[in-house]
Amino acid sequence: MSYYGARNRLTKLMLDKVENDNFLSQIDHTQWYIIPDLDQLSSIKHLFVHLDKDTETKNFLDNCYAKSEHFFTQLMHSFVLSFLQYFMAITSINGLLQRGSMFVFSQEQFKTLIDFQSESKLDNLLDLGAGDGQVTSKMAPFFQNVYTTEMSTTMRWRLQQKDFRVVDVNEWDKIRISAEEESFLKFDAISCLNLLDRCDKPLSLLKQMKDALKPNGLLIVALVLPFKPYVEYNPDNRPSEDLLNTWLRDTCIKKEPSSTMNKVNKQISHLIENVFEPIGFELAKFTRLPYLCEGNLAQSYFYLIDYVFVFKNKP
Repeated sequence: MSYYGARNRLTKLMLDKVENDNFLSQIDHTQWYIIPDLDQLSSIKHLFVHLDKDTETKNFLDNCYAKSEHFFTQLMHSFVLSFLQYFMAITSINGLLQRGSMFVFSQEQFKTLIDFQSESKLDNLLDLGAGDGQVTSKMAPFFQNVYTTEMSTTMRWRLQQKDFRVVDVNEWDKIRISAEEESFLKFDAISCLNLLDRCDKPLSLLKQMKDALKPNGLLIVALVLPFKPYVEYNPDNRPSEDLLNTWLRDTCIKKEPSSTMNKVNKQISHLIENVFEPIGFELAKFTRLPYLCEGNLAQSYFYLIDYVFVFKNKP
């Protein structure tokens, strides 16, 4: 590429970022936290918890803008990413470069969602697919012991740097209480944040989580809706199990969501009534939040809409 060609490309990148960030600045953040047509979910409407952009959320966004202004750092990351993507998964590259950290909820928002009111911590948390541990750190203060899993080698390294115990992705439900005992550890809470649409067998995973939870233990699930599964480590990027075509309710008649519901509310209704409830999970609370990610040369941050559900493990 010629000098002038490179200069023109950099100029375009800078102008595009200004335009994209200008678009981000005009977003009404209050809309992130509102479920459109909530009345359609009449049977669970009373369990909805309305949150808002608190100080921790604002600080994350401010930090995204600040990091994106480090132009040459972002440029270096872009070059390294374009080279390493031929040898490594994007998740692992992000872990290596310490870029692309996520934000789902603040510590206070999580405290509200799990209705934490005790003066003493709960015993055990398992965070499945914990990434670099940034979101785990929001949950960790409420538990004595924090266990994590992660497919990416570099992300496991980042988790260990934060002093989280990393367990094998195939052995997390087989942690022995002690060397002398044969029984396995049970968890007070398991978090499965933006993982069900990224794993190969989400239905099998849900059943495993039920067995690994204590009676009345909490399952915290975050899903980007509409539901669009994508499995990074599968050649065709498709899961073996499709939650939207799963019917576990013990009846010969499929319980279809109302045709008058919007697409997202239909999926919420289906997943709760035909997947989670038949497995043995009872919805305790749910909310809608922005799923935030640090940006790059193109814009300061990226976001999707997360629906976060807190279930109790029915004995």
